[in-house]
Amino acid sequence: MNFDFSDEQAMLRDQARRFLADASSRERVRQWMNADGDATAELWPQLAEMGWLGAAIDEAHGGLGLGTLELCVLAEELGRALTPVPFFSTVCVAAELLGRCPAGARRDELLQRIAVGDAVVTLAGAEAGESWPGTFERSLPKTRLQAGKVSGEKAVVPDLLRATDLLVTVLDPDNQPALIWIDATAAGVQRDALESFDLLRAHGRLQLRDAPAEILVAGPELATLLRTLCDRAAVMAAFEQLGTAESALTLARDYTLQRYAFGRPLAGNQAVKHRLADMLVKNELARSNAYFGAWAAHVDSEELPRAAAAARLSATEALNFAAEESLHLHGGIGYTWEADCHLFLRRARLLAVQLGSAAAWSQRLLDASVEPTLAA
Repeated sequence: MNFDFSDEQAMLRDQARRFLADASSRERVRQWMNADGDATAELWPQLAEMGWLGAAIDEAHGGLGLGTLELCVLAEELGRALTPVPFFSTVCVAAELLGRCPAGARRDELLQRIAVGDAVVTLAGAEAGESWPGTFERSLPKTRLQAGKVSGEKAVVPDLLRATDLLVTVLDPDNQPALIWIDATAAGVQRDALESFDLLRAHGRLQLRDAPAEILVAGPELATLLRTLCDRAAVMAAFEQLGTAESALTLARDYTLQRYAFGRPLAGNQAVKHRLADMLVKNELARSNAYFGAWAAHVDSEELPRAAAAARLSATEALNFAAEESLHLHGGIGYTWEADCHLFLRRARLLAVQLGSAAAWSQRLLDASVEPTLAA
């Protein structure tokens, strides 16, 4: 039995790695971080031309009609290069959610625009005290839709200032949860930037005041859609974290091989070898769990909630450990602005909370692991 990606998926991975090595080099990343150029404006058309934005979108909507495994491959390579584009929010979240919504003119148009690179779409669901859109189990959204107009506030929205279109969770006039579409430039839409620990990943606060909206899906089934989306997004985020963790490990390994102390490379010291080995072990454990999650998402297995939680937790731990140890192994230089270590540490801290806390995912893993007879 082969647990690895297929030859075609490996070719996609190699193509992505070669392209991003130049298009999203560390020098370019630093330039974008210093506001010298716009990564999305530069790379988004190229990603669309290569078919990445429509990789998992049906051919009927202008995509390639591939699947979750290809998105995992791309997410890993974008994470490896720290590429600051809204790929995750648009392709791994919004397009995945739209693909599971009932067919409709607006839904179809959004999928087509995403596939050709004409749209940046983000999900605005998190309200005060949340880092990820809830599934209405504990509370309902305070944002309300009345007579085709929506009013309310969403606290933390990824890539909000770059978005052309918004997907927003609300309560409809019948007090049912609903997912609506809003033109990001419409009257009544106010977008404010939030200060972010990761200077390459912008977030914003969304305020809506009688903004025109269109319902995409409403009713109890929306909770199921969001729960499934949460699990699938966690798997793809795990691959992004895995790519970033492996890049942090490579950075630390290369530095300790090149840095000499007392006539020998730092990597020759046993303590350094042990730290590098520990990083590798955690990365490999995270990869095993991420592969399990990718399989579960690909076949829509009942194991998906458990697999997604395991992938999420192990990838978060691996990236946090790799980012911290990489900085430590760089010694004093690791704490300086000139070193690249802080780029990985900042990304690790952001990705650790972007889809909910470790405590929340630990509880989800526990809940998914309980036997049905015991849960009854």
